[in-house]
This record gives sequence, C-alpha cells and structure tokens, in this order.
Amino acid sequence: MNWKRGIGFAVLLWVIMFVLVSILIAFKWYDGTGLMPWIVAVLGGAVALILAGYLRPANAGAAIGYGITFVIISVLLDWLVTTRFNAEIFRSVPLWVSYALGLLAPLLRIRKPNPPAL
Repeated sequence: MNWKRGIGFAVLLWVIMFVLVSILIAFKWYDGTGLMPWIVAVLGGAVALILAGYLRPANAGAAIGYGITFVIISVLLDWLVTTRFNAEIFRSVPLWVSYALGLLAPLLRIRKPNPPAL
C-alpha cells in the first residue's frame, strides 16, 4: 500500500465532496433534509470507487487500508472544517453511510491477476 497516494486520494475525495455539497447549498438544492443527503452519500461512494480505481490495490488488505484511510481523513477533515458550518453533521445518517461506502469502495477495485498466456 502506498500511503502517500492513499492519503492524497483521501484528501481529494473529501475536497470533491466538500465542493459538490457547497455548490448544491449555494444553489439551494441541498438543505440536509429529504432525499438529497442520500443522493450525495451515493455520489460520495461513486467518487470513492472512481478514485480507488486509480489506487489499484493489489489485495484485500491493501484495499481495506485505503478504505480506512479514506474514512479517517474524511472524518478528520469533517471535524476540522465542516463542523464550523454545521455542528450537527456527525448526527447525519447519510454521512455515516457515505463513510461506509468509502470504506468498501477500494475492495471493488482490487487488481485482478493476469490470466496465464496459452
């Protein structure tokens, strides 16, 4: 597992989602209620899946390591930055679902071995 790449992609994931939610809030499409938080959670999982594809973990251990890195960095940055705008953010169930999706996304991107040539 490449820790620098893992941390870099975890920060990138958080920045992408922070900017996306900020844009949705600016256009008054997101207020933290209704279906939109769930849509954003699924989008966060999709972004994590795409970024995990660039990491290409070699095995399940590396994939879990990347997933844990995604979650730790996201929780840390949400605690440091996002709570300044929304002190109740950690009470949001969709947020925890998005963390779970970020944890599991690298498992779907494990590098498959090349089949033997005939």
